[in-house]
Amino acid sequence: MDKERFRGLCLEILPLIAGIMKSVKRSGYEEMASLIMEGDDYFSFLAGDTGWGMRKDVGGAIKLYYGYSEEIQPQDHLQEKMTYNKVSDNLVEISLVYASLQAEHEELSNIDSIIWKQMFVQWANEFETGYAGTDWKQDDYLEKIEKFARHKIMEYIGLEVTK
Repeated sequence: MDKERFRGLCLEILPLIAGIMKSVKRSGYEEMASLIMEGDDYFSFLAGDTGWGMRKDVGGAIKLYYGYSEEIQPQDHLQEKMTYNKVSDNLVEISLVYASLQAEHEELSNIDSIIWKQMFVQWANEFETGYAGTDWKQDDYLEKIEKFARHKIMEYIGLEVTK
């Protein structure tokens, strides 16, 4: 795109951006908002650090969503460390299921990775709470976490679980 064509685009969209900014401020989201667009098939709008957003997926469905976040204070302020525990194990397994599903479902890549990360953490904690007290010597952990993750991921993108 040459400079003049880009300048023309900028001049055309500036009033639209100003209108969006005015609406965002009028609604009380003055801190920050972001809009990501990818062709006609996808957009994502985030209202600052509220966790609220809206997106249009490849399938055309427009959805509101809320991404959970929580501030944490690392114990070692000089160097953040993650410890291996049940929840971190859940997080790794959920990520592996997501990676395996990407080959079959390209629409997974249309959702911002920050949102996925938030959802993975939320689901890792949810799985741990839901299966608290389970004797994993009697139950198959990998089977349960894979089924749980597959269901959550497919449900999140609006598709039924086939396996």
